[in-house]
Formats: sequence, C-alpha cells, structure tokens
Amino acid sequence: MLNRRNCWMLAGPLALLLTGCATVPSSLRTGYYNAATGLPLGPAGYVAEPPAGPPNVVNIESQPMVNPAPFPDNEVLRYRPGSKLCRDTFQVPNLGHLHGMLEGPGAVHFSHSGLGIDEAEITNLDWRLFVAEVFPDNSSSNDIRPSVLPDPAALPVPDYYGSPFYAYYPVVGISYEQAVLFCQWRTEVVNERLKQGSNFAGERVEYRLPTEAEWEDAAEVRSGLPYGTTCLELPVRVAPGAAAYLQKRSGTPRSVAQIKADIEAYNRRQPVRSWLNYAQAEPYFLRLATPGYVYQGPPNDFGLYQMLGNVAEMVQERGLTKGGSYRDDLAACRIKARGHAEGPAPTVGFRAVCVVQQSAKR
Repeated sequence: MLNRRNCWMLAGPLALLLTGCATVPSSLRTGYYNAATGLPLGPAGYVAEPPAGPPNVVNIESQPMVNPAPFPDNEVLRYRPGSKLCRDTFQVPNLGHLHGMLEGPGAVHFSHSGLGIDEAEITNLDWRLFVAEVFPDNSSSNDIRPSVLPDPAALPVPDYYGSPFYAYYPVVGISYEQAVLFCQWRTEVVNERLKQGSNFAGERVEYRLPTEAEWEDAAEVRSGLPYGTTCLELPVRVAPGAAAYLQKRSGTPRSVAQIKADIEAYNRRQPVRSWLNYAQAEPYFLRLATPGYVYQGPPNDFGLYQMLGNVAEMVQERGLTKGGSYRDDLAACRIKARGHAEGPAPTVGFRAVCVVQQSAKR
C-alpha cells in the first residue's frame, strides 16, 4: 500500500500530484519538492541565503540547496502522544470512501464530500517559490514584484522572511489580497501539472481560503470539544543538541553552552507542556520571538498540523481569523473563537482548502 513515507521513491513531481505524496512534510526532504505545489525546488536556491540587497527583497538564482538550520526543525521537541494523561473518546469520521480520490498537493481530505485542507500553514518557502515563479528577477515586472512580498514592518523579526532558518515557518506579514493571489497562482500551477499526466481524466483542483465553517469543521474533527481534543498537554523532551537553534528562535542572549545545560535540567524534571503554540508559561529557551515550525506536532485526528495556535489563519470572511497565535492566550485558540486582522501582521498567516472537480477524459 502506498504511504506518505515511500511516496518520495516515485519518479517525478507528477507522481506526487496524482498520489497525494506531496503532502509529506517537505522539511524532512529538503531539496526535493514543494509540498504545496509539487514543483521541484532544485536547482534554484529557494532556501539559500539571499544575496545582499534591499531588505526583504529576495533574489532567487541558481544556487545550491542548503540546510539552513543548525538542527532539524522536526527534532527540536518530541512529544509523547498516547499518554495516560488523557484519552479522547469521540469517533473520528470515517472517510474511507474517498480512498483513491485525487488529493491536491499539500491537502488532506476532511469532509465526506472530498474537500481537502492544507496539512500545514503556508510557509515562507512556499511564498518565496510563488514570488520567484510569478515575478522572476529578470522579468519586466520588477516594479510590481515588491507588491507580493511580505510587509517588512509586519514581520516578527527583520530576517524572518529572507533567512533560510525560517524556511519552514509560516509566512506572515501578508494581506488578504495577497493570500487570494497565492491561491489563484497555486491553482494554475497544479492544474497545469495535472494535465501533463498520462492518466489525466479531466481532473481539476481549486485552492482558496476556507470559509469559517470549513475551517471549524477541519479543526474540530466532530469532537464537540472547544479545542478538538481533551489532550492539550503531553510529556515533552527538548533536544539538547538544539541549543543553538533555540538560541536563534528565542532571541535569548545566553550562550549555547548555558542553554544546553538548562535544557538538560528541564528534561530531568520530566516536563508536561501544551503542544499548542500559544503564549504559555515557558522556560526562556522555548519562548518564541516568531511563529514556529509548521509541522510541529502532534497533528489533530485529520492529520492537520498547527490548526490551533502558531499563527491566526485567514478565512474567506475578510478581516476574520481563526485559531489564535503564538502571542495569544489559550482562550483565543478555541475553535469557535474569532480574531480580527486589519491588514498584514506578524501573527497572521493562512492555509487553503482544495476543491477537486472530476470530469470525463478529454
């Protein structure tokens, strides 16, 4: 049976599109394919350090791929799901009838109708690919290109968008109109690649912002619970080898050696921590200066990461956000809670839903 871990053994991005394999967290396979579109990332240096230039204007050229982080994003925090601390008793909807149905890249089914939603929030890497594809550096549209870049004044730290360290962190500092434009571009890119398949049968996908009701359905998993689960806290272990990583992520002035010693002391206490990325009481090395890694787990029972916390997510209803952010309290992360955004902000990002339309082969 094909699963997401062996999808990467298939040849070419089209295979990823047709099997849903592009939903594999791409940070685990840096340099292969973009999870949101199935586009190959190499040889262009989408996560390479941008050359010197105006702030936050990323010049993407043919540069070698690099691993920007001093420690893998997915190894920093290790939660232990299945703890005796809590047990959910609600029934996860059975979507087995959708087996074999096309999934757009990045999306997983959460509705009996086959509606999909992004496994994770749209990342800085996704956005940089979008900017590079729509407005290449040598195009005649360089005067327009800055209009699709994140607002420098709405970034949590100055290098948040341009630094490869934050490649797999959620894009922020963008407007509602920019998010809609990204969804339109993504729809065109994915449909063009679908047409290249030998088994093309007229399938078409459309990406768009979710409605508030769709977002709530995906987050709640029909649990009837305010956070979609009773398991808000789990035992956690912080990797001591991530000391340098956490130094940058937290912005602490303490030395790497001191951070490592403090992490080891923290682990000896066998800590229990909320896996939601909100403004909870934390040791200094876990206090975020920015949103966090989009695939930080555990995911909800639909397999969706960071639905609550991390960044508040835009929905179709303009000005409304859902899920709360890393700067909000826990109550703001409730599924039914509403946030509001007047424009680009360091706490607001988005994910898209994917509608699949099937038709006769043309």
